Amino acid sequence: MHEHFHPLRGTRYIGIALGITISFFIIELVGGILTNSLALLTDAWHMLNHILALVFALVAAWLALRPVTVNKTYGYYRAEILAAFLNGIFLWAVAVFIFYQAILRIQQPAEVESLNMLIIAVLGLMANGLSAVTLSRSKDESLNVKGAFLHVVADTLGSVGAISAGIIMFFTEWYLIDPLISMMIGVLIFYSSGRLVRDSLNVLLEGVPSHIDVSALERRIVEVKGVKRVHDLHVWCITPTKMCCMSGHVVVKKGTNRKKLITTLINVFKEEFGIDHTTIQLEDEGYPKAAGEH
Repeated sequence: MHEHFHPLRGTRYIGIALGITISFFIIELVGGILTNSLALLTDAWHMLNHILALVFALVAAWLALRPVTVNKTYGYYRAEILAAFLNGIFLWAVAVFIFYQAILRIQQPAEVESLNMLIIAVLGLMANGLSAVTLSRSKDESLNVKGAFLHVVADTLGSVGAISAGIIMFFTEWYLIDPLISMMIGVLIFYSSGRLVRDSLNVLLEGVPSHIDVSALERRIVEVKGVKRVHDLHVWCITPTKMCCMSGHVVVKKGTNRKKLITTLINVFKEEFGIDHTTIQLEDEGYPKAAGEH
Protein backbone atom coordinates (compact mmCIF):
# COMPACT_ATOMS: atom_id res chain seq x y z
CA MET A 1 0.00 0.00 0.00
CA HIS A 2 1.20 3.51 -0.81
CA GLU A 3 0.60 6.74 1.07
CA HIS A 4 0.04 9.97 -0.81
CA PHE A 5 0.13 13.45 0.64
CA HIS A 6 -1.87 16.28 -0.87
CA PRO A 7 -1.47 20.04 -0.55
CA LEU A 8 -4.31 21.98 1.08
CA ARG A 9 -3.77 24.89 -1.29
CA GLY A 10 -6.51 23.96 -3.77
CA THR A 11 -9.04 23.51 -0.95
CA ARG A 12 -8.16 26.91 0.52
CA TYR A 13 -8.50 28.66 -2.85
CA ILE A 14 -11.90 27.07 -3.48
CA GLY A 15 -13.06 28.28 -0.06
CA ILE A 16 -11.96 31.85 -0.81
CA ALA A 17 -13.70 31.80 -4.20
CA LEU A 18 -16.85 30.42 -2.54
CA GLY A 19 -17.01 33.31 -0.06
CA ILE A 20 -16.59 35.90 -2.82
CA THR A 21 -19.22 34.24 -5.03
CA ILE A 22 -21.85 34.06 -2.27
CA SER A 23 -21.42 37.77 -1.50
CA PHE A 24 -21.89 38.93 -5.08
CA PHE A 25 -24.67 36.45 -5.86
CA ILE A 26 -26.81 38.32 -3.34
CA ILE A 27 -25.82 41.69 -4.80
CA GLU A 28 -26.54 40.63 -8.41
CA LEU A 29 -29.82 38.90 -7.58
CA VAL A 30 -31.22 41.96 -5.80
CA GLY A 31 -29.79 44.25 -8.48
CA GLY A 32 -31.25 42.17 -11.32
CA ILE A 33 -34.71 42.26 -9.75
CA LEU A 34 -34.58 46.00 -9.11
CA THR A 35 -33.24 46.87 -12.60
CA ASN A 36 -35.30 44.26 -14.49
CA SER A 37 -32.16 43.03 -16.31
CA LEU A 38 -32.21 39.48 -17.67
CA ALA A 39 -28.44 39.57 -18.22
CA LEU A 40 -27.90 40.48 -14.58
CA LEU A 41 -30.41 37.91 -13.31
CA THR A 42 -28.88 35.32 -15.61
CA ASP A 43 -25.47 36.02 -14.16
CA ALA A 44 -26.90 35.91 -10.62
CA TRP A 45 -28.57 32.51 -11.06
CA HIS A 46 -25.46 31.37 -12.84
CA MET A 47 -23.49 32.37 -9.74
CA LEU A 48 -25.95 30.42 -7.54
CA ASN A 49 -25.24 27.34 -9.61
CA HIS A 50 -21.55 28.01 -9.12
CA ILE A 51 -22.02 28.35 -5.38
CA LEU A 52 -23.42 24.82 -5.33
CA ALA A 53 -20.63 23.67 -7.65
CA LEU A 54 -17.95 25.26 -5.46
CA VAL A 55 -19.48 23.67 -2.35
CA PHE A 56 -19.38 20.31 -4.11
CA ALA A 57 -15.81 20.94 -5.25
CA LEU A 58 -14.79 21.91 -1.72
CA VAL A 59 -16.31 18.75 -0.25
CA ALA A 60 -14.68 16.63 -2.96
CA ALA A 61 -11.29 18.25 -2.35
CA TRP A 62 -11.67 17.56 1.36
CA LEU A 63 -12.58 13.92 0.68
CA ALA A 64 -9.55 13.55 -1.58
CA LEU A 65 -7.32 14.48 1.35
CA ARG A 66 -8.46 11.42 3.30
CA PRO A 67 -5.78 8.70 3.52
CA VAL A 68 -5.68 5.39 1.70
CA THR A 69 -7.45 2.58 3.59
CA VAL A 70 -7.75 -1.19 3.24
CA ASN A 71 -11.20 -0.66 1.68
CA LYS A 72 -10.23 2.34 -0.47
CA THR A 73 -6.81 1.32 -1.79
CA TYR A 74 -6.75 4.26 -4.21
CA GLY A 75 -8.01 6.66 -1.57
CA TYR A 76 -10.80 9.12 -2.38
CA TYR A 77 -9.21 10.86 -5.36
CA ARG A 78 -12.12 9.96 -7.64
CA ALA A 79 -14.42 12.19 -5.58
CA GLU A 80 -12.67 15.12 -7.29
CA ILE A 81 -13.32 13.64 -10.74
CA LEU A 82 -16.98 13.05 -9.95
CA ALA A 83 -17.26 16.65 -8.77
CA ALA A 84 -15.62 17.90 -11.97
CA PHE A 85 -18.00 15.83 -14.12
CA LEU A 86 -21.10 17.06 -12.28
CA ASN A 87 -19.83 20.64 -12.42
CA GLY A 88 -19.61 20.34 -16.19
CA ILE A 89 -23.16 18.97 -16.36
CA PHE A 90 -24.36 21.80 -14.12
CA LEU A 91 -22.79 24.29 -16.53
CA TRP A 92 -24.72 22.73 -19.42
CA ALA A 93 -27.95 23.03 -17.42
CA VAL A 94 -27.19 26.70 -16.79
CA ALA A 95 -26.64 27.26 -20.53
CA VAL A 96 -30.02 25.69 -21.35
CA PHE A 97 -31.73 27.84 -18.71
CA ILE A 98 -30.12 30.98 -20.12
CA PHE A 99 -31.38 30.16 -23.64
CA TYR A 100 -34.89 29.52 -22.36
CA GLN A 101 -35.06 32.82 -20.48
CA ALA A 102 -33.52 34.72 -23.40
CA ILE A 103 -36.08 33.38 -25.86
CA LEU A 104 -38.90 34.45 -23.55
CA ARG A 105 -37.37 37.95 -23.25
CA ILE A 106 -36.94 38.22 -27.05
CA GLN A 107 -40.64 37.43 -27.47
CA GLN A 108 -41.56 40.03 -24.87
CA PRO A 109 -38.85 42.71 -24.62
CA ALA A 110 -38.75 44.63 -21.34
CA GLU A 111 -37.24 47.97 -20.32
CA VAL A 112 -34.07 47.74 -18.22
CA GLU A 113 -32.56 50.26 -15.78
CA SER A 114 -29.28 50.16 -17.63
CA LEU A 115 -27.21 52.52 -15.46
CA ASN A 116 -27.86 50.68 -12.19
CA MET A 117 -27.41 47.38 -13.98
CA LEU A 118 -24.06 48.58 -15.32
CA ILE A 119 -22.79 49.58 -11.87
CA ILE A 120 -23.73 46.19 -10.36
CA ALA A 121 -22.25 44.29 -13.33
CA VAL A 122 -18.92 46.09 -12.87
CA LEU A 123 -18.86 45.09 -9.20
CA GLY A 124 -19.65 41.51 -10.24
CA LEU A 125 -16.82 41.53 -12.74
CA MET A 126 -14.39 42.63 -10.03
CA ALA A 127 -15.55 39.85 -7.71
CA ASN A 128 -15.42 37.17 -10.41
CA GLY A 129 -12.02 38.36 -11.57
CA LEU A 130 -10.68 38.09 -8.02
CA SER A 131 -12.07 34.55 -7.68
CA ALA A 132 -10.62 33.54 -11.07
CA VAL A 133 -7.15 34.83 -10.14
CA THR A 134 -7.35 32.95 -6.83
CA LEU A 135 -8.30 29.63 -8.40
CA SER A 136 -5.90 29.99 -11.34
CA ARG A 137 -2.99 29.42 -8.98
CA SER A 138 -3.87 25.75 -8.56
CA LYS A 139 -6.19 24.93 -11.48
CA ASP A 140 -3.62 22.63 -13.12
CA GLU A 141 -3.17 20.54 -9.98
CA SER A 142 -6.66 19.00 -10.02
CA LEU A 143 -9.48 18.50 -12.49
CA ASN A 144 -11.81 19.39 -9.63
CA VAL A 145 -10.15 22.78 -9.07
CA LYS A 146 -10.10 23.27 -12.84
CA GLY A 147 -13.86 22.70 -12.88
CA ALA A 148 -14.33 25.30 -10.15
CA PHE A 149 -12.06 27.67 -12.09
CA LEU A 150 -14.11 27.23 -15.28
CA HIS A 151 -17.27 28.03 -13.33
CA VAL A 152 -15.74 31.30 -12.14
CA VAL A 153 -14.47 32.10 -15.65
CA ALA A 154 -18.01 31.56 -16.95
CA ASP A 155 -19.23 33.96 -14.25
CA THR A 156 -16.63 36.48 -15.42
CA LEU A 157 -17.90 36.15 -18.99
CA GLY A 158 -21.41 36.72 -17.67
CA SER A 159 -20.32 39.93 -15.98
CA VAL A 160 -18.57 41.12 -19.15
CA GLY A 161 -21.74 40.38 -21.11
CA ALA A 162 -23.90 42.22 -18.60
CA ILE A 163 -21.57 45.25 -18.76
CA SER A 164 -21.67 45.25 -22.56
CA ALA A 165 -25.47 45.03 -22.53
CA GLY A 166 -25.67 47.83 -19.97
CA ILE A 167 -23.48 50.16 -22.02
CA ILE A 168 -25.42 49.53 -25.25
CA MET A 169 -28.81 49.97 -23.57
CA PHE A 170 -27.70 53.12 -21.76
CA PHE A 171 -26.69 54.86 -24.98
CA THR A 172 -29.21 53.34 -27.46
CA GLU A 173 -32.15 52.04 -25.37
CA TRP A 174 -32.01 48.90 -27.52
CA TYR A 175 -33.26 46.49 -24.85
CA LEU A 176 -33.21 43.46 -27.14
CA ILE A 177 -29.43 43.33 -26.66
CA ASP A 178 -30.01 42.09 -23.08
CA PRO A 179 -31.31 38.60 -24.07
CA LEU A 180 -29.03 38.41 -27.12
CA ILE A 181 -25.89 38.84 -25.03
CA SER A 182 -27.31 36.35 -22.51
CA MET A 183 -27.52 33.79 -25.33
CA MET A 184 -23.93 34.52 -26.34
CA ILE A 185 -22.86 33.92 -22.75
CA GLY A 186 -24.77 30.62 -22.82
CA VAL A 187 -22.85 29.47 -25.90
CA LEU A 188 -19.51 30.31 -24.27
CA ILE A 189 -20.49 28.49 -21.08
CA PHE A 190 -21.52 25.38 -23.01
CA TYR A 191 -18.28 25.38 -24.99
CA SER A 192 -15.99 25.97 -22.00
CA SER A 193 -17.54 23.11 -20.03
CA GLY A 194 -17.32 20.59 -22.89
CA ARG A 195 -13.69 19.65 -22.31
CA LEU A 196 -14.22 19.40 -18.57
CA VAL A 197 -17.01 16.87 -19.09
CA ARG A 198 -14.96 14.96 -21.67
CA ASP A 199 -11.81 14.79 -19.54
CA SER A 200 -13.61 13.75 -16.37
CA LEU A 201 -15.69 11.17 -18.24
CA ASN A 202 -12.52 9.71 -19.74
CA VAL A 203 -11.12 9.20 -16.22
CA LEU A 204 -14.35 7.69 -14.92
CA LEU A 205 -14.40 5.25 -17.87
CA GLU A 206 -10.77 4.24 -17.16
CA GLY A 207 -9.65 5.75 -20.46
CA VAL A 208 -6.01 6.29 -21.38
CA PRO A 209 -4.71 9.65 -20.05
CA SER A 210 -4.42 12.25 -22.80
CA HIS A 211 -0.65 12.68 -22.33
CA ILE A 212 0.13 8.99 -22.96
CA ASP A 213 0.37 7.27 -26.37
CA VAL A 214 -0.22 3.56 -25.75
CA SER A 215 1.39 2.59 -29.06
CA ALA A 216 4.53 4.54 -28.17
CA LEU A 217 4.52 2.97 -24.71
CA GLU A 218 4.28 -0.53 -26.20
CA ARG A 219 7.14 0.17 -28.62
CA ARG A 220 9.28 1.52 -25.79
CA ILE A 221 8.71 -1.59 -23.68
CA VAL A 222 9.79 -3.85 -26.54
CA GLU A 223 12.96 -1.76 -26.97
CA VAL A 224 14.09 -2.61 -23.44
CA LYS A 225 16.80 -5.27 -23.39
CA GLY A 226 15.41 -8.69 -22.50
CA VAL A 227 11.82 -8.02 -23.64
CA LYS A 228 10.44 -10.16 -26.44
CA ARG A 229 6.96 -8.66 -26.63
CA VAL A 230 4.14 -7.26 -24.48
CA HIS A 231 0.41 -7.97 -24.38
CA ASP A 232 -2.72 -7.16 -22.36
CA LEU A 233 -1.42 -3.61 -21.82
CA HIS A 234 -3.70 -1.25 -19.89
CA VAL A 235 -3.13 2.38 -18.89
CA TRP A 236 -5.49 4.51 -16.80
CA CYS A 237 -5.43 7.10 -14.04
CA ILE A 238 -7.25 7.82 -10.81
CA THR A 239 -7.07 11.55 -11.59
CA PRO A 240 -5.20 13.27 -14.46
CA THR A 241 -2.58 14.56 -12.02
CA LYS A 242 -2.41 11.76 -9.45
CA MET A 243 -1.85 8.01 -9.70
CA CYS A 244 -1.27 7.20 -13.35
CA CYS A 245 -1.45 3.40 -13.50
CA MET A 246 -0.36 0.69 -15.90
CA SER A 247 -0.60 -3.10 -16.05
CA GLY A 248 0.75 -5.49 -18.65
CA HIS A 249 2.19 -8.91 -19.44
CA VAL A 250 5.79 -8.88 -20.66
CA VAL A 251 7.19 -11.90 -22.48
CA VAL A 252 10.85 -12.24 -21.46
CA LYS A 253 13.77 -13.64 -23.44
CA LYS A 254 15.62 -16.60 -21.97
CA GLY A 255 18.48 -15.77 -19.62
CA THR A 256 17.17 -12.30 -18.73
CA ASN A 257 17.78 -10.93 -15.23
CA ARG A 258 14.15 -10.41 -14.23
CA LYS A 259 14.77 -8.23 -11.19
CA LYS A 260 16.93 -5.88 -13.26
CA LEU A 261 14.34 -5.87 -16.05
CA ILE A 262 11.48 -4.88 -13.74
CA THR A 263 13.62 -2.10 -12.23
CA THR A 264 14.40 -0.78 -15.72
CA LEU A 265 10.75 -0.90 -16.80
CA ILE A 266 9.53 0.89 -13.68
CA ASN A 267 12.07 3.68 -14.25
CA VAL A 268 11.11 3.99 -17.94
CA PHE A 269 7.40 4.21 -17.10
CA LYS A 270 7.96 6.87 -14.44
CA GLU A 271 10.55 9.04 -16.15
CA GLU A 272 9.34 8.89 -19.77
CA PHE A 273 5.56 8.47 -19.40
CA GLY A 274 4.71 9.72 -15.92
CA ILE A 275 3.30 6.35 -14.84
CA ASP A 276 3.89 5.85 -11.12
CA HIS A 277 1.85 2.72 -10.36
CA THR A 278 2.83 -0.37 -12.34
CA THR A 279 1.77 -4.01 -12.31
CA ILE A 280 4.02 -6.10 -14.54
CA GLN A 281 3.70 -9.83 -15.08
CA LEU A 282 6.84 -11.37 -16.55
CA GLU A 283 6.22 -14.48 -18.63
CA ASP A 284 8.13 -17.04 -20.63
CA GLU A 285 7.05 -17.92 -24.15
CA GLY A 286 3.89 -20.05 -24.27
CA TYR A 287 2.30 -18.89 -20.98
CA PRO A 288 -1.50 -19.42 -20.96
CA LYS A 289 -3.72 -16.40 -21.45
CA ALA A 290 -6.91 -15.52 -19.66
CA ALA A 291 -10.08 -15.21 -21.76
CA GLY A 292 -10.16 -11.42 -21.47
CA GLU A 293 -6.52 -10.75 -22.41
CA HIS A 294 -5.56 -9.09 -25.67
